[in-house]
Amino acid sequence: MRILTPRLRLTEVAESDEAELHALHSDPRAFVEDSTDPLTDRAQMRWVLAQWRESWARHGLGHLTVRAREGAGLPGGLLGVVGLVPLAGATTASPSGTVLSAYWRLHPEATGLGIATEAMRAVLGTLPTGTPHGGSTPRDGTTPEIVAITARGNTASLALASRLGFRPVPPGRPVPGGRADDVLLLLDPSASA
Repeated sequence: MRILTPRLRLTEVAESDEAELHALHSDPRAFVEDSTDPLTDRAQMRWVLAQWRESWARHGLGHLTVRAREGAGLPGGLLGVVGLVPLAGATTASPSGTVLSAYWRLHPEATGLGIATEAMRAVLGTLPTGTPHGGSTPRDGTTPEIVAITARGNTASLALASRLGFRPVPPGRPVPGGRADDVLLLLDPSASA
């Protein structure tokens, strides 16, 4: 999969991205307000990348690398990773029973430039009827729920989620992953990505 925006080129993660993905996911600056820790060795990234590639093979959707288009005036190399993946075992009010989890992580030098907003709007824009192009469409035509999970204190992530149309879930709904400091946000279907 490939998505182009005015400034960005988003492409399905590939094995050849491993070194850059590891550099991003092992950089403590990319995890400052996060409730997860940076990766500590390359084998961890190799395992994560294999899971991400499996999502593409199995579901037709997943993580995408974010790079600048030529002439965009942005830093070179890997700017970040964004995507949507099925979230197994999540409770949902959606008739489809399907929950997609939004993911974004930017290289520290790429923050504050509107890159994550532009990239995630493009990803969400591939869902005109609520299902990803080429992805797994619920047989009954229902729309999957789209959620984001972030640390309660991650102000940058919470601000991005708000700009994208994510809102807090109703009280009492469990947060997948079981981390006490995480919050679960739900994409408002009436919000325009």
